[in-house]
Amino acid sequence: MPEELKLVNDRSELPGGQGQPDVVRVTDYRVMPWPDGTRVTVELGLTPFRQFPAMDISIVAEDGEILRMVSVVGTLERRPAPTLHLPRREPGTRLLAVIEMLCDGAITQTIEAPFEVAGPIIRRTLEDLEE
Repeated sequence: MPEELKLVNDRSELPGGQGQPDVVRVTDYRVMPWPDGTRVTVELGLTPFRQFPAMDISIVAEDGEILRMVSVVGTLERRPAPTLHLPRREPGTRLLAVIEMLCDGAITQTIEAPFEVAGPIIRRTLEDLEE
């Protein structure tokens, strides 16, 4: 006769700590503005994970206005690279890519990466992020 199923309300009650949410961290990133100034691709390197992580990526103007935002829920990739459309701005306009890693609805890591419309690719690694 099969054992009776035990329902749990708290992940910590699962055997061996299974079900504990992974706190996924960004290990490196590249912010790649398109040369024509119409878009920006934000590529992330993530730590290994068992549960698919979530993140928010925002493009913010110097005055703090959020110009674009994408929420990624349950990414399957270790190197997600969403591309966001940019509102028309002059080449060289300074913007900020804000990356927020999420776990159970809480922000676990925030990265702010300044870049320029139609500007150079910005690359950072974990060592750069910790400085």
